[in-house]
Amino acid sequence: MGLFGRLMGRDLPERRDARRIYFRLLEQSRDTDFYGHGKLEDTYDGRIDAIAIHFAVMMERLREEGDDGRLLSQALFDEMKDDFEIALREEGISDTGVKKRIKPMIGHFYDRLKAYSEALQSEAAKERLSEIFDLETSDSPDDFQRRLSTYMVAWLDNLHQQPMKALTEARFSFPSV
Repeated sequence: MGLFGRLMGRDLPERRDARRIYFRLLEQSRDTDFYGHGKLEDTYDGRIDAIAIHFAVMMERLREEGDDGRLLSQALFDEMKDDFEIALREEGISDTGVKKRIKPMIGHFYDRLKAYSEALQSEAAKERLSEIFDLETSDSPDDFQRRLSTYMVAWLDNLHQQPMKALTEARFSFPSV
């Protein structure tokens, strides 16, 4: 169920849970520690990368929950897509313009999500993650890549210890970057 369903008063439990999780992930992905010279660019693409980093970890954890995890993952994705559409509309973009812009945004997000998820599932997750980060060059770009890789793996390890109820209530913490 998307934006239309919410406007019509239908709000499924998984959408409420996904909304709580989504806004928690969104808030974290906007932390200034992720952006700057030698880090993620503070652009649409950089911000999509930051949210994809957090989605990949959360969705990897939800994978353990079987059907409930898949349902919540889909609701989480739907919540993000609805939020992207709302943001574009708030910029004054027409329906036609939203359709044109949302497709590449979602495509970029999905590409990053897939790469991060595959890396998280590998035996050498930290190394694989470091290799795929597309960051600006700086005096020591590898330092941030390693810290970001460590951040993702540490957060996933922490989430593995959390029960589903803590996740649905967005009661989880993030390691430092």
